[in-house]
Amino acid sequence: PTVGVAQEILSVTNGDDTVTYTLDELLALPQEIVVTTNDYVDEVTTFQGPSLRSVLEAADIGQDGRLKMIAINDFASSAPAADAYKYNVILAVLRDGEEMSIRDKGPIWVIYPMDDHAELRDDMYNGRLVWQLKSITAE
Repeated sequence: PTVGVAQEILSVTNGDDTVTYTLDELLALPQEIVVTTNDYVDEVTTFQGPSLRSVLEAADIGQDGRLKMIAINDFASSAPAADAYKYNVILAVLRDGEEMSIRDKGPIWVIYPMDDHAELRDDMYNGRLVWQLKSITAE
């Protein structure tokens, strides 16, 4: 039997270089846990995944850049890369310990630690909570 190739679920592009990740590869990176609420969950939720910063560093994207984050449905959001260096922003792949289906905002949801920093409660940051994330490009 042929072994199925794991599906790449995230691409990170900086100039001519693109790094891609499967879910297993994202889970194999050092994991961060953010316990927070946001406008899209009903209660305090535990999110787990690699830090956005670690993924940016692997692609040589420094804190001076801007990120274009694109979802599976082609929703796009722009954010300063500095967010990832200032806050513990994660690429959540687990929600309360479970993988997230596309229907449940997965497989990747950009999560900011909203409850840890009052300034993140601004609407500006809500637009950066990109769910169904598929790509990050340095602008």
